[in-house]
Amino acid sequence: MSKHIPEFTNKMEVLFTDIITSLCQLPLEQRGYLFGYDGEEDMEAIIDMACYITMEYIKYSFDYADPEYSLRHFIKELNGSDDERMLQQRTLEYVLRYKKRELEMHGIELPPDHKFADLSMDSIKEKLIGYKLTEMNFFEQQNVHDLEVVKAIVQKSIESSKKKSNQRFIEMFIQYDSFIEDIKEKALKSDKDMVFYSIAFFTFEWRYPVETFYYVARLMEENNITEINQSDLILLCGDVCIESRFGGNRRTHSRMVKERFCYLDYLLSNNVSTHNKDVLRDLIKEYLVLGVNYKELYEREDGRKYKDWFREESNISDWASFLKWYDIFSIWEKKEWTPKRIQNMRKLFEMTTMDSI
Repeated sequence: MSKHIPEFTNKMEVLFTDIITSLCQLPLEQRGYLFGYDGEEDMEAIIDMACYITMEYIKYSFDYADPEYSLRHFIKELNGSDDERMLQQRTLEYVLRYKKRELEMHGIELPPDHKFADLSMDSIKEKLIGYKLTEMNFFEQQNVHDLEVVKAIVQKSIESSKKKSNQRFIEMFIQYDSFIEDIKEKALKSDKDMVFYSIAFFTFEWRYPVETFYYVARLMEENNITEINQSDLILLCGDVCIESRFGGNRRTHSRMVKERFCYLDYLLSNNVSTHNKDVLRDLIKEYLVLGVNYKELYEREDGRKYKDWFREESNISDWASFLKWYDIFSIWEKKEWTPKRIQNMRKLFEMTTMDSI
């Protein structure tokens, strides 16, 4: 991230500057630990943190504003027949089952009133009657869940060359790259598209760290790295429970989607001492805690939570002005495969989807 704050909409500039100012006003000990205080804070680190927080706020604001409709509503928009609606219901059944399995895979206990909690063969049809979807939900159903790579990750078949040959593996990622390239181009059409498709890609990489793992797999091959610290992968891409040195315990899914790329080279390097890597790991944990605090706890002087203040004060044009500069799509790269890189990629998914995690 550049230290120079770009030209946003006037309102976005105010909002982003306010977040940066609040970070600079953290208690001295915490601010010093996170950003340094030897006469001058590391503004680049502060801006990176402000970007992470802003991305969370935009996602929260978008989700809040994304209206729900019946499945029939979306089928009508597609000029679909009842047969098409039934096909979509079957697809939705798969999606619901997959989402429940995904939550369980991450060790998340579902409350009794959660819509996936009592999902069963006996009740699925009842659940589909009147089931509400947002535009993003429907987009995911129509597109993301058609990607073979997603099914392979969820079903854990991506880890095995017997279940997915190297040739099939490559074909899956050709389909994936084509999908990402398509939504990247669509994002340029309007402010609404910029927000919608940027959040779609952000959410995809948060749930399925394909770009992160490809970057790591490529580094492993290029630098002859044979072993990866499993806890580092979980810290950067998984569910973590953190006891902060500044008080409190936080459980969160690591969602520093773009920012995690700043740490990968350092954590993977054979030339960095164990001590220095441990220092960085502790720092990443505190960044994650700070992100959770800003999203869930921090309030303004008027008593409003920061996330709700942001939602109430900003709009889609403001978000788009930030996302055009932030460019979440910059982490995507077209994949080039070698047998070793495929092997590394399989290993990374295996390390992060083990039942014991």
